[in-house]
Amino acid sequence: MTARQQTAPVPRVGIYNRCSTEEEAQKNALAIQAEESREIAVRKKWFIAAQYIESESGTTVRNRTEYQRLLEDMEKDLFDIVMIKSIDRLMRSAKDWYLFLNRLTENGKQLYIYIDDKFYTPDDSLISGIKAILAEEFSRELSKKIKNSHGRRQELHKQKKPAGLNITRPMFGWDKIAKDVYELNESEAEAYRTAFDMARTGKGFYTIANEMYDRGVRGKNGDRISNVQWRKMIYSPRAHGTMVIHTREYDFDTKRFVRLPPEEWIYVENALPPIVSEEYQAEVLEAIADRRIDCKFGEYTRDMSKVGMYDLSGKLICAECRAVYYRTTFRSGKRRLAEWKCSTALKKGRKSSSGAGCDNINLIETEISKLIETACRTQYESLFGAQQSIIDEALAAVKKAIRDDSTEKELIRLRKEYDKLARKKRVLFDKLMNETIRDDEFTQYNAELDHQMEPVSAEIRSLEAKSSAYTDYEERLTAIKESLNNGGIVEMAKTKELIMKIDKIIVYPDRKIEIIFNREKLLGLLKIYDSTIMDGELDEKFFRISTEYVHTNLYAERRKEINGKILKLFRANPHMQEKELPELLGVSMSYISTSIRELRESGQLQYQRDGRTHTGIWSVHDP
Repeated sequence: MTARQQTAPVPRVGIYNRCSTEEEAQKNALAIQAEESREIAVRKKWFIAAQYIESESGTTVRNRTEYQRLLEDMEKDLFDIVMIKSIDRLMRSAKDWYLFLNRLTENGKQLYIYIDDKFYTPDDSLISGIKAILAEEFSRELSKKIKNSHGRRQELHKQKKPAGLNITRPMFGWDKIAKDVYELNESEAEAYRTAFDMARTGKGFYTIANEMYDRGVRGKNGDRISNVQWRKMIYSPRAHGTMVIHTREYDFDTKRFVRLPPEEWIYVENALPPIVSEEYQAEVLEAIADRRIDCKFGEYTRDMSKVGMYDLSGKLICAECRAVYYRTTFRSGKRRLAEWKCSTALKKGRKSSSGAGCDNINLIETEISKLIETACRTQYESLFGAQQSIIDEALAAVKKAIRDDSTEKELIRLRKEYDKLARKKRVLFDKLMNETIRDDEFTQYNAELDHQMEPVSAEIRSLEAKSSAYTDYEERLTAIKESLNNGGIVEMAKTKELIMKIDKIIVYPDRKIEIIFNREKLLGLLKIYDSTIMDGELDEKFFRISTEYVHTNLYAERRKEINGKILKLFRANPHMQEKELPELLGVSMSYISTSIRELRESGQLQYQRDGRTHTGIWSVHDP
């Protein structure tokens, strides 16, 4: 047996580190734990294949991204050993502990607990299960202690006795200088007050966020402060020094945080130095409330001085409860999509569950915009049929603006003049050769002609450069024309213009959509493109469009898109391995596995193994 065969492979280890809270002391402890575990792995001469550092608290494994990554890498056979400090660092749920052990066993991995300096074995299952139960019970007790502490703090404040308030997260406007001690950060506090002044004078939160960013105002982490954050900051009682705590509790049975009713919240007055007075904050919030529009279906009018920031703001009306729709966003894969929902449903929930809400349908913004464009294209053909003439007229105006016809005429004149002088030089040279003139006469006349030709030549070069630039403009305008024709830019502009002429869009639960235009505004737009339209010949039906909203399954769309990309990659490189796809397509390995299974079942993809080897090629078949 050779020395190479006798050498055992170096064990690969995946290290998992976690602390239970976000307090600064625990963050330091997490860094120490991470370094300590690496030192132990090096000392044992293990290869560190990966390290998973859970920097945020998470009671349920679903919310712990690094733990989920650990499980995924375990399935990929990235390591042989999982190293943890102790059982409670991994989890505090007996059920989750046993599920983890099951995954560990199925994948043939070992678990090393370095605080005990031992590997987990099946004989340890009973004691480790008990430890997990105790860890879970410890979390319950800790939650009770926190709740009792909040109650005691509330009683002390009622009795006008000071009580410490430890806020774990940084707050814009204040700096923590000692335990339970906070002071104003003057530069941040001044920006905070400026935001209040801007809100009082009528500026919206998007405007505030943009202007503050332009002024160089940044959050505690150095990032932009969003409009949502500014809104929360201006509405928060913290601005006048009052902290609101105990707004939610963790339910260990359902493994979820439960929001408590406002009557159970704890208000800690004078917990922080105030940035603005309570009276001024109330004045600003009242000014914001006065600017709200009560958009009811029966008495709805569109005030153009109070238009929302989105094209559809204030236009989508629920046929069920007569409330307006609000715009929300959600993430679908890597995309963030806009969705419009009935404001009653957002405020009170679904009627089927709460009894006081609304069950009307939601609308994807891109889908409702396409629906409006398609419906208008059918009903107002004269507007959309004028696309090519609009493009041609616009580009003709641009050409006229940049073109100078006098340049070409001047260039022709100068070239003629230059040719005339050049002919004189040739005649002069012929006379010299025929000895008609002396050498000194030739030199004198030739120099005079050169002197006359030099400025003419310089002017010709200048005008030719201008002519060349115009040729470049022509080429660029041709490219612009092609882009306008193919890119749908004109279509989008027309759709946007049509939306501005809509009074309201009534949304029905059966997916019926009724679009009602403003008569005068729509006629003014249509007459620009079709002068034959006569106002008196049109009835009210002309200004109303009824259509049906068709919902697209976004998840199915994304799956179809990814499947298409997989087929394209395999068609280009049949030898590509499945494990290369997640990085190329930006999705997980499990997502790729599901897509490949679907493609193979549908007959679009087939894997042909090369004999008894582990290699092979992919073959793609059209459906």
